[in-house]
Amino acid sequence: MDDNDTESGFSHWYFGRDVAQTVKLQIDLLLNYIVKSVKNKEERRNRYLIPLKYLLCYVENSGLHDILKLDAAQEAEFAFLLRKQTEKSNVNATKFIAFCRKTLFLEAKEINWEANVWYVEKLNISPKRYSLNSTIDSFSFLDIRLEGNRKMLQEYMRYIFTVTNLNLGTIRIKQTYIKEFLRYLEEQEKAILTIDAISIKEYFEKLSMQRISPQSYNNKIRAVTIFLQYLQVKDDINHLTIPVFFYKKKSYPKNHEVRDLDKKLDLLMLHLSEFPEQLRIMSLILLYTGINKGKLFLLRNADFYYENEDSWMKVPSTNRSVPIPDILHLLVLRYSEKNHIDIERLLFLNRDKKYTARSFEEAITKQCLKSGILDGEYVFKGNGCQKELCKALYRNGTSIQAIREYMGYSTDETVKKYIGWVDEKVAKKSDEFFKQEENSLGGKLLMAKYDKMNEVNRQESEKKIQLAIAEIHRTVSEGKQISVSELSRNTGLSKGFFYKNEQVRNLLNEEKEKRDQGTFAQIKREVRDKSLEKQVELYQREIKRLLDEIENLKKENRKLVRALNKLQKEVK
Repeated sequence: MDDNDTESGFSHWYFGRDVAQTVKLQIDLLLNYIVKSVKNKEERRNRYLIPLKYLLCYVENSGLHDILKLDAAQEAEFAFLLRKQTEKSNVNATKFIAFCRKTLFLEAKEINWEANVWYVEKLNISPKRYSLNSTIDSFSFLDIRLEGNRKMLQEYMRYIFTVTNLNLGTIRIKQTYIKEFLRYLEEQEKAILTIDAISIKEYFEKLSMQRISPQSYNNKIRAVTIFLQYLQVKDDINHLTIPVFFYKKKSYPKNHEVRDLDKKLDLLMLHLSEFPEQLRIMSLILLYTGINKGKLFLLRNADFYYENEDSWMKVPSTNRSVPIPDILHLLVLRYSEKNHIDIERLLFLNRDKKYTARSFEEAITKQCLKSGILDGEYVFKGNGCQKELCKALYRNGTSIQAIREYMGYSTDETVKKYIGWVDEKVAKKSDEFFKQEENSLGGKLLMAKYDKMNEVNRQESEKKIQLAIAEIHRTVSEGKQISVSELSRNTGLSKGFFYKNEQVRNLLNEEKEKRDQGTFAQIKREVRDKSLEKQVELYQREIKRLLDEIENLKKENRKLVRALNKLQKEVK
């Protein structure tokens, strides 16, 4: 076959006698897909059709019966052949094979569970099982050398995908742990079908010597054990006892909290103006709504809306919406308008890809280092930000039940734990207890001292109140913006004092409302106008979708009428 024949169609491609029928159909599918989808003739010929011709030659010579079963060694052989035959071409064999695998897997009528790479798009996975913090589009078995080992793992993975409800992130972790075990067996030139208790013991002992946490070690031996139990149930391997409890290590929960997080978040807020617009808005959403990062990455333009004179944000993957500040809504509206983000598109993308927990952490820490703050420490680690928001809401008089509803927690206990409600309750009870004379260690003498100390504390508290009030009035008179962080620095009082003291907090809220009343009214008008425009567009799209659906139903109805008429004629 000459290079000039590569575009002449399937019927002109020569297939030798030894090419399997499956391969012929696959080459036919790839050839037609390339001709239809790649419009540039030069690119189509050099990057797709010529490599496809040499792939056909390789398959014929190697005796491969299914391109989707091409393993790592065969891929390396084909890459060598392609480089040798196309020395001046810049064709990437790895990318071309990946293209062939994905096209064949996705275009097939049924899922090919024996393929060496599975693509998630074809597996009919429920959206609830997708990982929020990562983008997983395929599962590879190429690094398992022995065919028998690979087949056993594929059967187990098929069971996990079709029978269990595990999310993709958990499945990926399980597959990784089991592949580590299978590669260990292959290093020992052993197949999974001949596994014995000694091999398992040796592998667990090897794991115990690795520099991994006890929890990670336990997770690995558990994943391997469940895999072996599955094979035992199917009678693929001999039944043997695996004393997991004997191998497990004692593990303790890790503390992922950031020390002095409230102060570090305040510092971050002071420098947010230096951040790129996208990272600035993402950070503000985390700080003001308390949603987790996985849901942040799934936010779409349409999730922000205006209703009943308030701004709202729909929390992705849930049935609830939370109220948000109008100014935050306005920032999102301006950002989406400036960047021409479609209503139904994701708001935040990392170079045209969905953000992951890792890529977001890298972006934030890099920007913090650039701004010279936090020494590159990541302040959105774990659920610390949610805890701080719960504390702030509670300090401002929000009830525990209201906080629970806003944050989407199932019980009040989570809120109580986050705000330190138990510690506060114990402190109050302790204070009440020791105020009673009979419970005082020093009797009346100590009570007298206590009363005197209490009076001193009251006077000291009054001085602090007057100092805080004077500083608030001074700030207002100078026309400066009121900031609790700034007030705290100028007075030496803690920020908590401005929130906890009712007299100071009321004055603070009153002055803020006076100053911001005009600005808030203008912001609300702009938010309302832009939101109405977006809502109109959403309605127009829905109308178009319904009209298209009606038209399709009419076409289907006409087909059914013709079929019915034909059937009636045949009956007559």
